[in-house]
Amino acid sequence: MRIQDEEKLKEDLCGRRLDFYLEDDMFEVEGAASLEDGKIIVRVTSAVGHMLRISGEYLELQVNDKRLYAQRRDTGKIFDMEINRIYENLKDPSAEDFLRMNDNGVDQFFRKPTDTLVWFDKEQDNWTIEFNKINMFFSGDRSTYDKIGQLVEAHKNEMSGIWQAIYFSSSVEEGN
Repeated sequence: MRIQDEEKLKEDLCGRRLDFYLEDDMFEVEGAASLEDGKIIVRVTSAVGHMLRISGEYLELQVNDKRLYAQRRDTGKIFDMEINRIYENLKDPSAEDFLRMNDNGVDQFFRKPTDTLVWFDKEQDNWTIEFNKINMFFSGDRSTYDKIGQLVEAHKNEMSGIWQAIYFSSSVEEGN
């Protein structure tokens, strides 16, 4: 991940949650970011067992030559870091919650336990919900609605639970 502006990174992360990878490990780590004495600190909140041991409880983020690194606060070990998503949690979101977050720049919402994605398509001026059949692939059943209220009403059962209001989501880098 290339970091163009460290101050913008602080603004984007402060008070939010993130999913990320350390080094080239395929296991995602989750954390909550805060600002302490001008430094971005991530408290690791969830990961598979071996990643919890590798990451430790607290990481201090650093930018060097426009690359992002995470340093364990207890041992000083430094890792390459790749952010997958920056988000805030929404519990049992209503249509108004989706609209409010969309007004604040969020156009994607993800419910991790069911791999369900809701997004606003600016070009088509509509809302889409996708239920993923295969984890990590956008290949699920999709339905599109003119209004978010229609989507929420049609999928009441799927709306309960914790959703991620996504401010940033990494994109797949394509090779030449």
